[in-house]
Amino acid sequence: MKELLADKIRKYCNETRIIPARAKGEKTVKIRAGDIRNGMSLQNKMPAICGALQALKFETYANVKRISIEGPGAGMNCVMTFEIL
Repeated sequence: MKELLADKIRKYCNETRIIPARAKGEKTVKIRAGDIRNGMSLQNKMPAICGALQALKFETYANVKRISIEGPGAGMNCVMTFEIL
């Protein structure tokens, strides 16, 4: 079965943002959608990036809880803050 884009985004964010923050003992992590776009070389995919990270599925997958969203809901400067559980 082909991996969905949303699942690839969640996996990338978990591996590059959540796991390293957890290893450092950080309590929260901020993820800016534009940084994910650039890191994954995704053009014209901001709604997919924001949707993947704003879904409850990401919180369950990465064992985090979203505590805030700043900026535009589906733009480059959308910053989501997660509490690491």
